Amino acid sequence: MVKLQLMMQPDGKKAQPDGKTLIARALRQRCPVCGQGATFRTHFRMNPTCSHCHVVFWKDPGECLGAMYLDYAVAFGIFVVCWPMVFLTTNLSDLKQIFLLSAVSVASVLICYPVTRSFWTVLVFISGGIEQPPANRSRPAEKRHITLVKR
Repeated sequence: MVKLQLMMQPDGKKAQPDGKTLIARALRQRCPVCGQGATFRTHFRMNPTCSHCHVVFWKDPGECLGAMYLDYAVAFGIFVVCWPMVFLTTNLSDLKQIFLLSAVSVASVLICYPVTRSFWTVLVFISGGIEQPPANRSRPAEKRHITLVKR
């Protein structure tokens, strides 16, 4: 388990964790900001916010497209690694090899789904897309109702 003590910057904000810590949080599928809250509820269902620090993981619906690039990289990497092994160790036809490698690639994407989403969440955090909550706030902001008075 990676322990991290966040240092305070002069302006009162927490310093960003180092790369090793962020990679560990992505692999453990934890919040990139605090490292405590889980990013996933189930294997395929991501939590919208951190249960510990209450940051919103993905604010825009289009942010899932970036995670698809990581899925593509996983599928391509598995295909490239497995193809020489299948080619050299079996006597399957080319069509059967393509079907086998495609099935393995799709399975690898499904297995790695939470990890790729967690890594993308870390990249969104590094790029500034996930803002750290104020240090003194322990729960999400309550909705405030504004009443307009006509004079």
